[in-house]
Amino acid sequence: MEEPVYLRNIRALRRQSHFTQQEVSEQLHIQRSAYCNYENGIRIPPLNVIVRLAELYHVSVDYIIYSKEETDVPANYRHLLNSERIFLENISDLTHNSKKEVWQLIYLKKKYPS
Repeated sequence: MEEPVYLRNIRALRRQSHFTQQEVSEQLHIQRSAYCNYENGIRIPPLNVIVRLAELYHVSVDYIIYSKEETDVPANYRHLLNSERIFLENISDLTHNSKKEVWQLIYLKKKYPS
């Protein structure tokens, strides 16, 4: 029997975002074992968990459930890792001064990598 598409998608999204199962479960406010059961196909995640996963990874619920391609991600975001998409979403919410501080930090990290 072929693995359901959503299993492959939630695993791939987590790995692309460089999250551990623990980190995702904390974001979803569920036990790690519950998330592990979802990702391994032992249990089917309820709709509210799927919705929160879609929000976490900035993709549509449709993408998680049955998409075999990343067609629901805007074209100018497709080349980015999910962690980079999340960064962009979060930086857009910052004040002008906070954005300036982030850019200064990025500049320093590029100039003086550790």
